[in-house]
Amino acid sequence: MEKLEKIKYIIVHHSERTIDFPLFIKLRHKYLRHWEDIGYHYLIGGRNNLFTTNGKLYSGRPEEIIGTHAIRYNRNSLGICLIGNFNKIYPSKEQLFTLFSFLNAKTEEYSIPIQNILGHRELPNVTKSCPGKLVNMDYIRKKLNKLKNKNKKLFT
Repeated sequence: MEKLEKIKYIIVHHSERTIDFPLFIKLRHKYLRHWEDIGYHYLIGGRNNLFTTNGKLYSGRPEEIIGTHAIRYNRNSLGICLIGNFNKIYPSKEQLFTLFSFLNAKTEEYSIPIQNILGHRELPNVTKSCPGKLVNMDYIRKKLNKLKNKNKKLFT
């Protein structure tokens, strides 16, 4: 597996399955798609799911290794997958809390501009609804921007 280049983007996905879990996603990616490993670097557990804890952050592919989650963006992005089908239901509060915490930490760690946090569907030539029709990426970027500005005020 190849090493990841400079991380410039974070790509947000959904598993598009209500009942799912990291190991099952890894097996699907390895044995059905014939990838070397799970495509995502991180996953967030969903609600009403026997196999994950709602809002828990799970590790996927090692962060320093190129993912297989977004064509033409794999070499310089981290992929995070919210477990659930967000064409049908909204992400849980717990999932969103974890997502915002993750995005806040990783944008700081890698100096990623907020506008480089993208839903999979926002990439060129992507026809999927990923991370789901009910996930508003503009809202996520605006909310994260407010969070960052609030944190700056606390420490200045």
